[in-house]
Amino acid sequence: MAATNQHVSSGPATTAVTSILLGIGAILVALRCYVRLLMTKNFGWDDGIMVFTLGVLIAGDVVIFKMVAIGAGYHLTELADPEAAALLLLKWNSVYQALNVIGAFFTKLSIGIFLLRLKNSKNIRVTIWIFLTPLALSTLVVVFTVLLQCIPLDALWTPTTEGRCISQNVPLTASYVQSGFAILADLFLTASPIAILWNIKISRSKKVGICGLMSLGLMATIANALRNAYIPNLTESDFTYTIVPIVLVADLEFSLAVIAACIPTLMPLFKKQKDRMTYSKMSGKQASGSPSQNHIGSNRGPAAHTQDFSTVTTVSQGYPLHDLNDNCNDKDKARIMLQQSYTVERT
Repeated sequence: MAATNQHVSSGPATTAVTSILLGIGAILVALRCYVRLLMTKNFGWDDGIMVFTLGVLIAGDVVIFKMVAIGAGYHLTELADPEAAALLLLKWNSVYQALNVIGAFFTKLSIGIFLLRLKNSKNIRVTIWIFLTPLALSTLVVVFTVLLQCIPLDALWTPTTEGRCISQNVPLTASYVQSGFAILADLFLTASPIAILWNIKISRSKKVGICGLMSLGLMATIANALRNAYIPNLTESDFTYTIVPIVLVADLEFSLAVIAACIPTLMPLFKKQKDRMTYSKMSGKQASGSPSQNHIGSNRGPAAHTQDFSTVTTVSQGYPLHDLNDNCNDKDKARIMLQQSYTVERT
C-alpha cells in the first residue's frame, strides 16, 4: 500500500534481515540432510521434523513479505489508506503468530529428539517431556486463541462483518505464558548436552565443541525475551509502525533456533573418517561389521585368519562297528563317521 510521503520505512530492512536468516537456515537444513542421508546414513525423526520446520519458517517469511508490502514499517499517517492497511496487517499478523509459535515448538522438539539420540535413558526422556509438554499445550492455546479470537475470524479485520470477539488481552496473556515455557525449554535444551556428554567416552575438546555449538540456542532465548518486551506494541494505535520490531524479533528467534539446531549435526563435514564414525555412534547409528553382525561358523575366505572372530574347526574320527555288524568281512571299512566340532578363538 503506497505511502503519502518520502519517509524511509523499516520494512525493506526487515525484508533483508528475514531473507538472510532464511537463506542461512535453508542452507544448514540442506547440509544437515546431506550429512544424515549420505555421510552418516542415520536420517531420523529429528531431521524430518527439522525439514518440516523449515517449511513453516518459509511460510512465515512469506507472510512477513506480504505484511511489508501492505505497509508494515510506515506510520499510519504516512499511508494512503491507513485503516485498510491496519486491518490487513491484523489479518496477516494473526497468520504469522500461529506459524511462528508452531515452528518454534517443532524446532525444540527436534532438538529434544536429537538429545535422545545422544543418550536415550529414561531420566532424559522424562525430563524432556516435562519441559516440552507444557510448551506444546501452551502453543496450542496460543494458536486457538489467535485463530478464534473472533467468530467468524474475518470479523477481526472486516468491520462490516458481524461477529463476537474476545478481549485483546487474552491473546497477549497466552503469548506471555507460552513464551515463558519456551524460555524454560530453551534453557534446558541448551544445558542438557553438558550432562549428557559428561560420561560419554569422547575427548574433552569434542565435548566442549558440541556443548558450545548447542549453546548457540541461547541467542534464540534472548530473542524470545526481547519479543516479550515488544508484545504490548500490538495494542498501540500506530499499529503498522510498531508491529515491525515484534515481527522481526519473532522471526529472529525462530531462525536462530533452526540454525542452532542444525549446526551440531554438521560436524562430520569437518572431521576425518574416524571422527565421523565416532559422531555416527553418538547419534545412534551402529557401525557396520560389528561382531554381533558376524555369524560364527559362516564360510570365510582365505583372509579369515586376520580377523578377530571365532572360527569353527571340524575333526572327523572313525569308530569300528565290531559289535554292530559281526558278518562284515572287512570290519575296517565298517565305520561310522562321528564328527566333533570345537571352536578355536583367533587372536
